[in-house]
Amino acid sequence: MDGVLTIFHTASDFGQKETTTVVLPIGAIEQHGSHLPVGTDTIVAVELAQRIAERLDAYLLPPLAVTSSIEHRLGRGTVYLKPATLAAVLTDTVASLHESGYSRVLLVNFHGGNWIVKPTVRQLNRDYADMEIVLLDLATLANARLGEVIDNPAGDVHAGEMETSIMLYLDESRVGTVRPTDRKTGLSQSFLDYFDMTELTGDGYWGYPEAATKEKGEKLMELLIECAFDYLALLEEQKRIVRSNG
Repeated sequence: MDGVLTIFHTASDFGQKETTTVVLPIGAIEQHGSHLPVGTDTIVAVELAQRIAERLDAYLLPPLAVTSSIEHRLGRGTVYLKPATLAAVLTDTVASLHESGYSRVLLVNFHGGNWIVKPTVRQLNRDYADMEIVLLDLATLANARLGEVIDNPAGDVHAGEMETSIMLYLDESRVGTVRPTDRKTGLSQSFLDYFDMTELTGDGYWGYPEAATKEKGEKLMELLIECAFDYLALLEEQKRIVRSNG
């Protein structure tokens, strides 16, 4: 049977194909200014997860779309969970996959506000010693290399050059006109602990979406996938080192 396993396959399909790896996209539903859909993070996470799952011949789960977006709570269209709820959902999902016999779960995250995923993954890897739960926080993994593609990597926080470029590449029809604003915040993201994104920005975006292009979006997708597999290779190398020293 060709292709990755998905929710559209039957129990018989799963029985005919030995798949031990699961890929779970994690996005968000939150305002992305006037020019991008509220589901941007989920749309991108799904595309990235699908490409990763195809290369690994893995089981591709539907995305976790409603996640931790409290910093966008004042923006219309935003829907979010409390961080503890998201952690509980991930914990229960991994427990279910463990009972089903899967040995590796890749969490493909494309929303910086999902900070709770990191400590959750650390705990899960201690709770399930016979499994490997890997966080592929792709924007973070690629952060040091974003300057290879975009003009304004510093301060490209939300709905800016990177996300707008990727959406132009994935579905140009979903990208609207960028509303100009002179409120280019020079603050650190820590200020989102005190203010809503819409209070700190002119139109809900933090960055330079006007610099986005479809060509940059294609290169960014390639870069994100490259960084994902570089990280997985580094993880495998470190596992061999630790085992040899043990």
